[in-house]
Amino acid sequence: MVGADKTTLDLVISYLKYRNSHKFGYVKYYYFKRIISHITGERDGYKIRAIFQRLLDMWIVLKKRVIVKKSKTSLRYMFNPYENYDYEIEDNEYEYN
Repeated sequence: MVGADKTTLDLVISYLKYRNSHKFGYVKYYYFKRIISHITGERDGYKIRAIFQRLLDMWIVLKKRVIVKKSKTSLRYMFNPYENYDYEIEDNEYEYN
């Protein structure tokens, strides 16, 4: 991915830990976009999104759908580097009658 190399990711993760971003809970993508732009000095939205997507793929940023109004939903994200996750997908068996 463009701009999402190891040194950049390590820099973003260590800055988010320094800011205690895990205490903010679930926030909009705009928060992470501003932080990543500030850290890297990058203004290209494509490269910022690539860095953010890599954090999502690494399970460092978690995604949650929040109901805003009766029929509207919004995606919120939480920085959580301290939680350990298993990357194995469990096989669910379904019984059909």
